[in-house]
Amino acid sequence: MKPAFQFASLCSMAVLLAACGGSNSDSPSPKATVLGSRIAQGAQHAPAEYTQAVQSIYIGFFGRPADAKGLEFWSRIFSDRNLPTTLPELITAYAADGQASSALDGFAASQEFGDLYVRNNASLVNAIYLNGFNRNAELSGIQYWAGFLDRKEIAPAQAVLRILSGAQNDDALVVSKKIQAATIFTSLLDTPGKVSAYESLSNNQAARDLLASITATTDMTAFRDTIVSFIAAMQGEPPFPMVSRYAGFNYLQDLSTNTPLYGASYSYLASGVLQPLGGSLTYGLTAQTIKFYRNAAVLSYDAPVVAAAGIGNGVLPSVNMLCQNVSTPAGSIVKSTDVLVTRAAVQLLNAADLANQTFTVYRENCTTGGNNLKSMSFDGQGNGTFPLSSGVLTFNAVAVTQILNGQTQPDLSTGKLLGFTAYRYPRTDGSNAYVIIQHLANHKVDVTDGILAVWSQE
Repeated sequence: MKPAFQFASLCSMAVLLAACGGSNSDSPSPKATVLGSRIAQGAQHAPAEYTQAVQSIYIGFFGRPADAKGLEFWSRIFSDRNLPTTLPELITAYAADGQASSALDGFAASQEFGDLYVRNNASLVNAIYLNGFNRNAELSGIQYWAGFLDRKEIAPAQAVLRILSGAQNDDALVVSKKIQAATIFTSLLDTPGKVSAYESLSNNQAARDLLASITATTDMTAFRDTIVSFIAAMQGEPPFPMVSRYAGFNYLQDLSTNTPLYGASYSYLASGVLQPLGGSLTYGLTAQTIKFYRNAAVLSYDAPVVAAAGIGNGVLPSVNMLCQNVSTPAGSIVKSTDVLVTRAAVQLLNAADLANQTFTVYRENCTTGGNNLKSMSFDGQGNGTFPLSSGVLTFNAVAVTQILNGQTQPDLSTGKLLGFTAYRYPRTDGSNAYVIIQHLANHKVDVTDGILAVWSQE
């Protein structure tokens, strides 16, 4: 298995590593683990002394047990640098020791970390709580830790270490049992077949789900038997667990940026059929999991979702609008509260990326139509034209680029502020399609009346 990231920061420590290499892939495991001579810094800790710390870091960052190669690699890295063996000591070392910070920052630079989380600090904090404690963070916790991250007063690695090491009461019990379970899990990867089986993304996700079932009252003796059964099944024949990851937008998120608000995922069993008959969807800044079902090409969902509109053909929609009942001053209405975009899509940040593209299908509240704009088109330079019922609204390429990078513009057709996020995604025939997530609101922050809509090519 290839490593999860380019080990640039590690390789820069030539005195510590005699060789270092690899490329982006799906898990923080090394392709090469040839290490140089250790530097004596007092009593040297053996690699085995770092098992609990490395498992804690894997849980905090990725929500799963370390794979065998990853545990071996990072334990040797930590030992070679003679880093502390406990999270509180690593917190202190991060601020004072460049070797500690570069190693810990490597987890945040990994491909797996980038695949799991969107660039939203509130979402990241909530994910750390879920990874460590199997619960969503309270609002005060999200605001507290996300504030530090937003102000760049701490790095993601510091947030992971501090949140986990500060656990109390049931949270402390849960994370302790998750570390114990992860340690048992990796120790049981004792054959090449088991090691290889756990290197797949689907089994990584299944292991996350396994650890997510732990509570403060879990009997760990009995849970060991569950782990043994899991590892045996992991090597079996399909059906096997699959996961498709999405970036999520919400109609009440601030317009201060066009970046996604949270990470979402569909989980289902694959058994040779082209499309899943059903599974579960996890979505929302405060993550919730609901069931989904397929009837031919139509997906339906458990409450609170009451309607959905999918765009793009494939195993699952490339873009999916989820609608819920929302209470408004005018009464309860069905509203497009969330839009999910596959992580396989590429976010576009330059007007030139939209050159010569036209969008004629508009969806709001899971239905087509109902917008003052009749279409959207971009010329060869990325200048945008938006025909209205009376006249034409235009944005030059500079303004379009600004909008794509988070700058709101006044929408003269509605009197609201306008934000766009654009994506390019692959169709099943190999061609590309484009989609624009449109956000309207009366003000930029603390949005209470947002409108979330989608422009697409169909």
